[in-house]
Order: sequence, then structure tokens, then C-alpha cells
Amino acid sequence: MRFLCLHGMGANSRIFEMQTGAIRYSLGNRHTYEFIDGAVPAKMAPGIESIASPDDEFLQYALDERESSLKALFDLERLVDQEGPFDGVMAFSQGAGLAASLIVHKSQKDPHGQRQNPVFRCAVFFCGGVPADPSALVQNGKMRLLNFESDGELIEIPTAHIWGASDTLYPTFGPVLSKLCRQELRSVFVHNGGHEIPGARDPEAVLKAAQVIKAAIERANLPQ
Repeated sequence: MRFLCLHGMGANSRIFEMQTGAIRYSLGNRHTYEFIDGAVPAKMAPGIESIASPDDEFLQYALDERESSLKALFDLERLVDQEGPFDGVMAFSQGAGLAASLIVHKSQKDPHGQRQNPVFRCAVFFCGGVPADPSALVQNGKMRLLNFESDGELIEIPTAHIWGASDTLYPTFGPVLSKLCRQELRSVFVHNGGHEIPGARDPEAVLKAAQVIKAAIERANLPQ
């Protein structure tokens, strides 16, 4: 299957490729991955010093404001429309929040069409950022974050959610997004780390992360 891959804030596509290397290896060689860089300069994310290069440009998809978030949403929508279809999306932190906003945006525009032919057939969210409400961005010009208590389950495709129990940077990243996804179609793995993706130093966590991702792929009736 073909995954669109979105990195976290203060990283880039090369770094995200390295961060997901052990998990992608555990998923086998039947998948392809297309890594997309953000367009907004950012400071280097904490904790990635060991895999960052002196030549790296650190990026994000949007600033925490309405105009920037709206541009990022429309840019991603255009990319998917022009270069898709993609079977799934794999995203970390801010990238996951943006991907989730796109899924909700497509459903808000065409609920029936998205049930029949969703923009992604499954999604993998690492430390998933809290998505902005697309309708508020587009119609009201407001920056409002989605939450289960107000909005319910908005994402109706199979999802895998992986986050760290010791995430002190963004403790709401992961739990909030998971609740926005349909309960019977979501799989969750909480590892012992922080705001990070399990790697080769924790083979057990890599294995469990791969298991919940495979569950999402299976629920989407996609090739393993």
C-alpha cells in the first residue's frame, strides 16, 4: 500500500524517514512511503540531535494561527488530489494533526462520498496532534481545536495511535486525537517513552507499534 508521510514540527522528511525506519522494516516490504516536507521554517525539535544533520533545514506545516493553518490544509488537499490516491497516511505530532484535519475536512464537504471512497483508507498517528476544526477555519475564520466531548467521533476510517506515556512536551497529543476516531476501528499502543517514535533501541515497542498498524491495515482490507 502507498503511504503519505508527514513529519513533526521542527523536523523534516529525512528525519521522519529515519524515525520510522525500524517500524517500517517491521511492516515488511509490501508498502511504499512518500515523505512530504513542511513549508514553514522552524526551530529544531528537542530530542532529535542525534539524527539531525548540520545541513538540515527544520520545518513545520503551519504556524499556530488561522491563515497559516488554512494554507497548510489547502496545500495538503491539493497535493493529495493531484498526486494521489494514497492508501494511507502515516504522520507524527503536528503532521498527524494536519492529516486528521484533512480527513475531517473531506468528510465535512462530502460525507457520503467519503464513506464510499475516503481520502485515506487508514491512518497511522504517532503522538497525534490535536486537529483544528476545518469548518471553523474555512467558514468562520476561527482557530478551534476539535475534541470528542464537543464533536464526537469524526474520523471513520481504521486508525492506529501510538504515543508515549512519558510525553511531557505535548501530553494531550495522542489521547485527544484517538477519541475523535471511531472506537471500533482504532487500535492504540502507549509505549514508555516520551514525544517520540519507537526505534531500534526498544524492539518490543517497535513490534507492538507494528502490530497496531497492521491491525489498521487489515481493517481497511488492504494488502499486508
